Amino acid sequence: MNSLDIEYLRRQIELIIESVQDKIKNINKSIDLTDEQLQSLEKSETLFNGVISSNNEEIEAINNKKDKIGEENKSTRKEIIKCAYNHLIDEHKNNIESVIKLRAQWKTLNDEIRKKREQQKVSKKEKVASTIKTVINYFFAEKYTLDEENFRLIFDKNTLEKDQAKNILSEGEKNIVAFAYFIGDTHLKVENEDDYQKIFFVIDDPISSMDFSHVYTLCGVIRDISKIIDKLKRERFLILTHNNDFMRVLASNNIIDKKLLLKKGELIDFNNNLTVPYINHLMDIYEICRKNGIPTHTTANSIRHIIETLTKFEKIDVTGESIAEYIKENIKDDTKSYTLINDLSHGGWRTEQAPITDEDYIEICETIVKHIEIKYIGQVEYCKKICK
Repeated sequence: MNSLDIEYLRRQIELIIESVQDKIKNINKSIDLTDEQLQSLEKSETLFNGVISSNNEEIEAINNKKDKIGEENKSTRKEIIKCAYNHLIDEHKNNIESVIKLRAQWKTLNDEIRKKREQQKVSKKEKVASTIKTVINYFFAEKYTLDEENFRLIFDKNTLEKDQAKNILSEGEKNIVAFAYFIGDTHLKVENEDDYQKIFFVIDDPISSMDFSHVYTLCGVIRDISKIIDKLKRERFLILTHNNDFMRVLASNNIIDKKLLLKKGELIDFNNNLTVPYINHLMDIYEICRKNGIPTHTTANSIRHIIETLTKFEKIDVTGESIAEYIKENIKDDTKSYTLINDLSHGGWRTEQAPITDEDYIEICETIVKHIEIKYIGQVEYCKKICK
């Protein structure tokens, strides 16, 4: 706002007032005002009125701003922010340019990654299909294969339509196909190459309704899993089963490292001999004839099992009188041993006479052990080592 020289104006007015008062006291006395005084007074008045007018305009402007203080405040903040923004731009111009370049590079890389992921999806589909076909081929050779485009089974060179497979495949074959899909699905569980080394298979009783020949094949698939999925450097799996024969094949072929049995709510080490009862039966009769063991109600069953196993091993086709023929051919009949062994191996029982004595059992057991000792000495040596 403009200021006024009030003191100078006040002195001029006071001089006029004094002249007027003198005039009042002496009416004959004249008031002596020069043209210069009048002009100065007039000039001061004009200047004074101009300053008042100018100040009034400024006051009005201030009042208007006061009434719009919120908008003024916002406008002021915007100006401050704009100034600060421009200051930061000036100060960090090089950094901002670097960020812009990095963003452009990131967008380019991100687009490339997205394209590679799409390509990887296609590649995974091919890997899944190839693995499924490989596993199916283990079981069926060319009987069944896979349409890689539609992921449908091909039977006798004809692609099966929807719901046809369930009418054509047996229950065991369905389980085989499901197992093949399970192995093929491995490729969908990984995001990068390193993930293959984290794969851990959990296989829960996969042999339901399978022919036993297929059980052998399935064990072969498990054994060859690192060949079927060539990116695996180490096979790791947990196999659960209720099937004793399946467990026997896995254990006897060293497909599994650790063998455990769930018994009464506890996991205990699994005895391989339980899967090959022949050797247990042989140890039982070895104990009786060589270690003064006492025959029991299971001794006859042990004799029967041993003779049947030996017969199957040598004759393969166990039909008709092959068991009796094996006994007659391999165990001398110059004593009662032949008759007793033949009788016991067929589960015979004579209610009209007393059961055979312990000495009879010992004699029979000794005859069988001697026979095995001649033909398969290693089996008897094993019993000797175990039955110390």
